[in-house]
Amino acid sequence: MRRILTLVAALAFVVLFAMPAQAQEKAARFGLQAGVTSSSFSGDDVSDDVGSKTGFFAGAYFNYFFADNWGVSLEGNWLAGVGAKNDEGEIKLSYLEFPLMLNFAFPLGESEKTWIGLGSGITAMINLSCDEGPTGSVNIDCKDETESVAWAVPFGATLGFKMSDAAVVWLGARYQLGLNNTFNDDTAAKLNIWEFLVGVGFPTG
Repeated sequence: MRRILTLVAALAFVVLFAMPAQAQEKAARFGLQAGVTSSSFSGDDVSDDVGSKTGFFAGAYFNYFFADNWGVSLEGNWLAGVGAKNDEGEIKLSYLEFPLMLNFAFPLGESEKTWIGLGSGITAMINLSCDEGPTGSVNIDCKDETESVAWAVPFGATLGFKMSDAAVVWLGARYQLGLNNTFNDDTAAKLNIWEFLVGVGFPTG
């Protein structure tokens, strides 16, 4: 995991240091986003009857294109209701999530009013709470045993639409692949999250 974090961090720093040279020629956008999540645990200590759980999130993002098709983005999202469940109960976690991503976008058609974007990077998720459902704990006790920071690698795709010279709207899907165990009691359980997003963005400056 340390090698992955080091590689992604090095890539992010290279991109960020390259930004000022072309900053005046390229576009920056600020936007809002929201959506639903489908999360689950994976690992040797996760029983077979543990299934996925639906949650939701909302947040904001800053996206800077330093080349015609390449950009970096930083997001701040609130995730609620992620975790897992089975017939006996559920685990509900909430996080502040900060994905840092390198993005590639290419237009569809000559008008360039529609585009597809692909992105990946690194995500830090700061734990806010961990609650057990009313009838059980899905075989994991999360009271005071949740790691304060969870790390994940995001893989995402978006479909965007230019509505005017100022606004864009887009739809997206992203998979957050958990890198470290969610709990600090040696329980082998990594949190993986599907995120389905809708967002709007506006130019800055």
